[in-house]
Parts: sequence; C-alpha cells; structure tokens
Amino acid sequence: MKIIDKVKQIEKYICENFEEWDLEDPVEEYLDDYHEISGASETEIVSFEKKIGITLPNDVKEIYKYKNGSKYLSIFPCIIDEREMPFYLMSLQDIENTKEYFQNKDVLLTELNEYFSKDDINKMKDSRVKPYLFNKRWIPFAEYCDSCFLMFDFDPDNAGKEGQIICYIHDPDEIVYVAKGITELIDKIMTEIN
Repeated sequence: MKIIDKVKQIEKYICENFEEWDLEDPVEEYLDDYHEISGASETEIVSFEKKIGITLPNDVKEIYKYKNGSKYLSIFPCIIDEREMPFYLMSLQDIENTKEYFQNKDVLLTELNEYFSKDDINKMKDSRVKPYLFNKRWIPFAEYCDSCFLMFDFDPDNAGKEGQIICYIHDPDEIVYVAKGITELIDKIMTEIN
C-alpha cells in the first residue's frame, strides 16, 4: 500500500475515532478546511529545503505533495512512551516560522544542569540521538498541544540514521526516539489503529 493511501486510512480513522483521542469532531469542526489544503509544489519543496539547509526524504516529499500541512486534523495519532499524542502535520511555512524560535540553536543537555540531573540525562541516553535538548539540525514537522513536536533528525548519533524521527516532549522536557523515518512512523500508526 502506498504511503498516501495509508495517510488516507489514518484520516478516516481519526474522523471515526476522534473521541478515543480526546479530539473535537473533525467533521463538525475542521474537516472542510482540511479537504481544501493542497499539496506543496516541487518548487515550494526545493525552496524550503534550500532555506532550511536539508534534503527531505522522498517519502516525506510525497506526503507534502499530497497535503502541505493538516491544520487541525491530527493525521499522526502516536503513542510515544505510553502517551497518546495526536499530532497534526505542520505546513512548510509553519516549519520555517517555528524554526525562527524553536530548534534554532544547539544546546546540550549537560548545559542545562539546573534543569536536568545526571540521572535525568542518563535516562534519556540513546545511541541513536545526540544528547541535546535543542539542535539546529532537528526539524519540527508535526505538533501536538503547541508544545510537543515530532522532528526530523538530520544530526543523528552513531547508531542513528539521518532523517530519523524523534519527539520533543514538553513538561518535563525530553527527547525520545520514535522511528527510522516517516514510513516507519506511519506503519506503526497503521498497526496501532488496525
């Protein structure tokens, strides 16, 4: 099954099961707006990549050519560390705007010793993800509750893979590995909802 067909199945699932995720009824609230969202053009994607300084994986480009963001429709209902977080896809412009104030500098966890103990830092250790709280090469692309973000990691640690997906969770702040890439993330969601 193609990635866009999977996204369409997730859209349908959210519209039918929104209460399970503690969401508003998308049909009543914002489904019409979602249907009006067009995909990004190849020119828009190339311009975005140049501005941000990355090359998006092909499966990610495919999603953005289908929909350049999902507004309020949470097309990535994820369970991360046993927490239900229905993320919506940010538009390319939303990503650019967010990068102006979030993940726009490099800050190691060890630089934040007033917030993180050595035990906290050790609990977050993952050989796939560098020990940062903020990293300029992390690109937020999906948002939940204005404070948690799925991010593409373009600066992975030794056991990681460029373009892998990590999650910034706020309060308490932490970084969690999620998937090797967008296809694996969507496959995990499909497994969860079926």
